[in-house]
Amino acid sequence: MSAVYKPPGVDVVILDNPRLINLGEAARVTAIVGLGSMIRVVVDEALVRGTGSVDLLAAHPASGVNVSQIASFSGIVPGLVSAALISAGGGLYNASSASVDPTGFLTWSGSGEDVPSSGNTYFVTYTYDVPSSQFTPTLFNDKQFIRAKHGLESNTTGILSVAGSINLENGAPAVMLAQASGSVYNEQAYKTAIDKLEKFDFIEQVAVVFPSGSVSRSQQETLLVYAFTHVGKMNESRKERGLMQGSPSPDYTGDGIDLIGDPATPGTYTFRSSAITSEDNVYAVPSEANRVDESGNNMILDGNFLAVAVAGKQVAQVLRSTPITGAVITGLTIENERWSDFEMNFLASNGCLVLNSRSNVITIRDAITTDPTNANTQEISVVAQSRLVKRSLRNGLENTYTGKGKIILPTTPNDVVATTEAILRTLVKEGEIFAYGIEDDPLTGQTKISATQNPTDPRKIDVTCSIKYLYPLKFISVTVSTYV
Repeated sequence: MSAVYKPPGVDVVILDNPRLINLGEAARVTAIVGLGSMIRVVVDEALVRGTGSVDLLAAHPASGVNVSQIASFSGIVPGLVSAALISAGGGLYNASSASVDPTGFLTWSGSGEDVPSSGNTYFVTYTYDVPSSQFTPTLFNDKQFIRAKHGLESNTTGILSVAGSINLENGAPAVMLAQASGSVYNEQAYKTAIDKLEKFDFIEQVAVVFPSGSVSRSQQETLLVYAFTHVGKMNESRKERGLMQGSPSPDYTGDGIDLIGDPATPGTYTFRSSAITSEDNVYAVPSEANRVDESGNNMILDGNFLAVAVAGKQVAQVLRSTPITGAVITGLTIENERWSDFEMNFLASNGCLVLNSRSNVITIRDAITTDPTNANTQEISVVAQSRLVKRSLRNGLENTYTGKGKIILPTTPNDVVATTEAILRTLVKEGEIFAYGIEDDPLTGQTKISATQNPTDPRKIDVTCSIKYLYPLKFISVTVSTYV
């Protein structure tokens, strides 16, 4: 067989470079723990009457099924002329002619115009107990889906719907909701819901919301300490995240907070902000906000919902390095010009993230954590960069080297250096950090990237490097001289 003719020319093949790293992260989200509806409401589910006496609701197999209306057409509500039996000139079938099994079987008996005939379509409105999947943490990116699962907004049993909606309204790409079991606050149920967040690695912030009027401030604070313990555990487990929290007002619970105070006076904002001093903790004030529900009623909410809004604004940023100081918070209202500049400065100096409202526009006055040690621990955007660098280096190096059946060759340390540099260079190019070290400078702390095989454990390569963060512009100092 003759060879295939090939004309003179040049062939070029570009090989894949394993040192080029794609850092494309999944969206970072807020995980919110709270209470939600314990029943599902189904309105006008269409069924076709079978040839026998038994029809099956879509919820089967469910528990606690309770039918409230069976209609010949959809859209019938109490008070309308159609909200009467068909025999009385309305559009309803006789629900007493159908026995309802708690699992979702509908068994018809009798006959006549108030009982649907075989082949007829009818519409059932009913409720049933939520399934066990209700308490599985779930991602949402649409408020309607939130309400379908967790119920209508309220500051008692509908707080997850409130919090999830607020988070999305402030720009979050998605929100994770973890419902605690039960219709009233139970500490262990909340802890169980928090524990379920351990397996997720895309959580940026954790928040907890509580029902109005039934949970004391001390109960809230005890649970929030547990939530912060969860954050610490996850940071040690390579699933970095933070906690954003607030406090209840006296209108939300009897022992609520509404005083600036000082770090030595319990029951005040500044005392509470100093209780957990950490770069992984944000404490939002004030302790009261308002929101209008779907029915047009005003809801009083507490500071934890303000924290949820701040978390939504932070995860909404495309770059972790983007500061949210000055960002506008939506979905809530707070008292206009509540504090003077002196009071807000005092709150911030004690670790409070102050939300200020003017003309009903809420802004983040200064996006800070409760740790004032230095710019690296105080600035939310810098802490977020730190988490990103850890994730990027860990994921990039793991995906390239560890767990791949590789052995350490003489060239491996240099390969690791090259991969580390590729990761950091990408972060610089994308605007997530300012720079990485390319030389050793003891004056600034800059160190160039290096890698060596560990002399004690030869299976390990030790890498050292340095980075420079992108810092928010917060201060400008101007010196003016005079002349004649």
